[in-house]
Amino acid sequence: MNKFAIVIFSLSLLIISHIPSYVYGDGLTQENLPPASVGDRDASLFIKISPPILTKDTVGDKFLQLRLFDAKTGEVIKHTSFFITVEKDGKLLMRNLFHTHSGDLTIKIQSEDLDVNKVIVYGDQEPFQGGWTSTNDQITVKAPVLLDAGLYHFNIEIFGIDNDRNIFIPSDAPSFDSWLSVGDIFDETVSSGGTSYDLSVTSYYDKVKNFNYDETKKTVSFSMPFNWDVARLQSQNVFVHEEIHFPTSFKEFSQADTYTATVNGFPVTGRMLIADPYSLENTLILHFLLSKENILDIAKTNKPGANTMEFSLSPNTGLMTDKNSFDVKFDSGAFARVQYDSKLVSGENIPFEITFFDKDNKLLKWTTYGYRIEDSSGTTIYESQNTNPNSPGVLLTEGIDKHEFNFKSTGTYKITLALFSHGLDNLQTLSGISSGTFDVGTGTGTGSNQIPSWIKNNAGY
Repeated sequence: MNKFAIVIFSLSLLIISHIPSYVYGDGLTQENLPPASVGDRDASLFIKISPPILTKDTVGDKFLQLRLFDAKTGEVIKHTSFFITVEKDGKLLMRNLFHTHSGDLTIKIQSEDLDVNKVIVYGDQEPFQGGWTSTNDQITVKAPVLLDAGLYHFNIEIFGIDNDRNIFIPSDAPSFDSWLSVGDIFDETVSSGGTSYDLSVTSYYDKVKNFNYDETKKTVSFSMPFNWDVARLQSQNVFVHEEIHFPTSFKEFSQADTYTATVNGFPVTGRMLIADPYSLENTLILHFLLSKENILDIAKTNKPGANTMEFSLSPNTGLMTDKNSFDVKFDSGAFARVQYDSKLVSGENIPFEITFFDKDNKLLKWTTYGYRIEDSSGTTIYESQNTNPNSPGVLLTEGIDKHEFNFKSTGTYKITLALFSHGLDNLQTLSGISSGTFDVGTGTGTGSNQIPSWIKNNAGY
């Protein structure tokens, strides 16, 4: 069904006047887009692709979930009509009107290399606007969507809400834009010291290009297309995630204590670079995790005309620093391992790493947590800040966080961790609270199970 036909039919129905609104997202697999004005309320759009870790080699069906909800109350808005347009690299892949009576729409995508005019929708058509619908609000579509690696542009116009007969004037329909990613996997064999190693790069944003390994500098580098327009970046959510997989036999990388990394020459530090030796056997995964704020900082230093992200990574040589650690256990069986330099002295910046595991010792990804560090008098020295104003805690996509803390004096300190949730679909569930102590001056630490009042009060535990 083409858009023009829908517009003509809509004019005979009840019209809802509206000032147009546009909101955007970029490079994610799910998000709540910022609110747009919808009649007498503000509405936000939840959009999600499943499975969350999606690459061009993913086998099986994919799912697109949409939900329009009241931004103030969180209540789902029923009888919503979504006009969905999907493009990639400027090419139109799908354009159809869908309707959900319940307010939740799930589109099962069967990815096939079809012409846009041959897209097939399996469902019923509601009688007022002709939108595709079904009794359980799940519709199957056969289309060239989520077929290849890269960014897919989803434009979602809201044609109507609240009642099947209620629609917006087409020119005033609220519009949401999201760029969702299918990961690209790039494999390469490199030689170092006369030995060959199989490396792999997974890009969860766009396609990997210009991969190179410089043996003399021990440096891995690659690039991918990227639009650095600052106005674009400021107006939308954006997140870039790149993984480099090293076999543990490649000891220059797998046994390095620290790394030097850059993006377009900008130093990558702190939680922008995370080392994960836990997820895959005999493999070290190094994650570039670039938030919107990180990307805007890089954009300020770019040369005019930049249209790629240029990644580089090399291990730092030298003696490895001894580590101390202790576990903070939660009632669910999950636990956090707090690891820090054994030279835990006052007056210096000390790297700390906090890693979350489930009861089976597997990395607990998509974790939201909070922390507080107090001295022996109960004075708060450090405390986490929420990364999402709509939910408590810091979101860790890989279950690993990095910090540098500086303790002004020796003594015993307590770190309290609140594990608010884990998993993409469980972001509001409080999972446990626990604490541990460590001594600045001796470098020792122990875990305990105390629940402080500040988390009870703030999190409703």
